[in-house]
Amino acid sequence: MAMAVNPAIFRAYDIRGLVDIDLTDTALRTIGQAAGTLFREWGAHTLAVGRDARLSSPRFQAALIDGLRSTGINVVDIGEVPTPVMYFAVEYLHVDGGIVISASHNPPQYNGVKLRRSNAVYGSEPLTSDDIQALERIANGGQFLQGTGTLTSTSVNDAYIQESARLLSLPSGARPRVVIDGGNGVAGPLGVRLLEAIGAEVIPLYIEPDGTFPNHHPDPLKPENLQDLMRLVREHGADMGIGLDGDGDRLGVVADDGKIIWADRYLIVLARYLLGQRPGPVVFDVKCSSVLPDAIREFGGVPVMWKTGYLNLSNKMRETSAVLGGELSGHTIAPFPGHYYDDGAFAGALLLSALYHLGEGGKPLSLNAALAPYPELPSLDEGRIHVPDAYKFKLVDYVRERFAGRYPIIDIDGIRVDFGDGWGLVRASNTEPAITTRFEAHTAPRAQAIRAMMLEAVEEFRQHMPADEA
Repeated sequence: MAMAVNPAIFRAYDIRGLVDIDLTDTALRTIGQAAGTLFREWGAHTLAVGRDARLSSPRFQAALIDGLRSTGINVVDIGEVPTPVMYFAVEYLHVDGGIVISASHNPPQYNGVKLRRSNAVYGSEPLTSDDIQALERIANGGQFLQGTGTLTSTSVNDAYIQESARLLSLPSGARPRVVIDGGNGVAGPLGVRLLEAIGAEVIPLYIEPDGTFPNHHPDPLKPENLQDLMRLVREHGADMGIGLDGDGDRLGVVADDGKIIWADRYLIVLARYLLGQRPGPVVFDVKCSSVLPDAIREFGGVPVMWKTGYLNLSNKMRETSAVLGGELSGHTIAPFPGHYYDDGAFAGALLLSALYHLGEGGKPLSLNAALAPYPELPSLDEGRIHVPDAYKFKLVDYVRERFAGRYPIIDIDGIRVDFGDGWGLVRASNTEPAITTRFEAHTAPRAQAIRAMMLEAVEEFRQHMPADEA
């Protein structure tokens, strides 16, 4: 029997595929029927539904809503919004869950679906990997609940700005200058409004949403996408630059000298500020620098290294009542009331606030000054190596066997080998037929040497794979 929806697009945390190939209007209606059936089985009645700025998103949202309503789900259309604003809407509107049509920072030919269910303690929570797979089975099983749901429309944008700004503060008279690069994604306009609401002077860059992403790809993890932001920060003498991804859930940062500050560096500043208010755990993923846990201990916190993936991050933070959580990819969660989720604009505004509160005499501490005591160790950028899904975990097991017994190993997510003067990571991607790697050491030659040792083991395994799979 032919599948109604390609099973491969139901991934670890969300649904993502190619427009008009994997995802069509018919497929989105079917996904809506499946989601409506699943949410109704959980006792849900009403969902908030939004969309990002991709060209296909309005029609996909309409098809999804049609499918949801056919199962008896009532829909509140919240319009074109960043993913974090959908999260906010679930709690603010007191609905049972939320869905947003978005493919995050993927290229324009992609789109997808992110889902959230309500949570009495934390407002909402992401669906688990098991939930996503259950959704696929329902979609391709074809047995959907029937009903006639209602459709209403509302905007939560003003409430999101007001509630977010209320949680953040700058000293009286502070007027920081910030450049914000929206990357023509959906989050730019609200990012500008939030920064202005806390008192910043904002210099906008590529703010207008445009699903073709005409200026650069909206992924602040890649240096080539931050070049214009870096230039404007220097030209305007800005205190900081903020880069947002396509759906607004990740944060990229540029210091006042135009230098990129990666997430495992700016997390040090946020940890210092937040741990000064409440001691506790700080959760970070296995890709982060070894300097970060050392700094967390210095601030009186408890470093918790954990699995990569925002679902893993979110769950571990809740389990440990963490003060802060973040990933090298820029997902950053500071669990303020109503903000128990990753939100690039909110995290950027919080970082700006932290620098002012850590400064003296009403003047902010610069990012570079705040990070000066914590050396930036040489590292090799994360790389991806194609390995079929059937082999990628076997490869990780092989690398573990090569180094086990000789060096300390952390295996919560792939293999992170501690060489004493550096470390290397090999892990299976959650979302692609690939392994990802990262290497760090006290010197650049040592980082290269660690990389060579670990990739030698990778290549040994690949040589024993079938020729058409390697």
